[in-house]
Amino acid sequence: MDNLGDILRETRISHQLSQIETSDNTCSQSTLSEIENNKYNPSTQLLIDLCQRMSISFEEIILAQNFKVCRDIQLNKRISTLYNAHNYQDLNLFLVRKRVLADVQTDKHTQAYYFYLSLCALHLDHKLDHTKELIKLSLASSNNSRKQTTLTRLGNIILAYIYSKQNLRSSSIQQIKMALNNIENVKYEENLNIIYFVAALSYFQISRYKPALDMVRRGINFSQRNASAFMLINNFYLLAYIKKTVCERRLKIKHSNIHKYSNKKIRKLPATVFYKTV
Repeated sequence: MDNLGDILRETRISHQLSQIETSDNTCSQSTLSEIENNKYNPSTQLLIDLCQRMSISFEEIILAQNFKVCRDIQLNKRISTLYNAHNYQDLNLFLVRKRVLADVQTDKHTQAYYFYLSLCALHLDHKLDHTKELIKLSLASSNNSRKQTTLTRLGNIILAYIYSKQNLRSSSIQQIKMALNNIENVKYEENLNIIYFVAALSYFQISRYKPALDMVRRGINFSQRNASAFMLINNFYLLAYIKKTVCERRLKIKHSNIHKYSNKKIRKLPATVFYKTV
């Protein structure tokens, strides 16, 4: 996969949408075809419209790989299935079952358990203080670990996002820094792509547009450097959205070019990775 057109095509296919369905009330089918064949670069607004048409969202946090909450393989599979389907109501009910609770054995299990509970709370009741307490419990479960794991980084960046929604700027920035600490030098996992995206989203929430744009740029480069397409469409969508906001508010910030980051070769991946959204 070489660029933005390829990414958009794979995203559309993963959503099982035809070109006609995707372009409806957005652009002509011929225009979409030219975009997907890299013959035409979409405008900022058109890219936003296409992403929205394909249900790309800033609100969902989907994982490239799920985490084990307990010892039982089938229970973990059920948790992953519910989470990937955004079925937070059933997931929340499943997590509090006695059978699941009894099988949460290790610190890693406990950390993952509270992480999933926090995301359920974020989507179900939108009580940020409750979500914040759950994610803090997840982070507290990692205190005995000398290594900053990917799950710990995700906990930090989700906490940063919560703080940003509460307009607690200093606290949000502090958590962003913790999530990104030495991230370039750790063993690569695709879930690390999420860190940059949510960091950019957090900066955007607190109206720090220049750091937000820089974080999107770093996220796109990080994905491409590691030959991964996971979160790329989300980053391009956020990049376009920030650029639109900056233009509407007539802010003097150097824009990141949407197309300059999409010219590196990316390995062919299963189509399912393209619709995982935040």
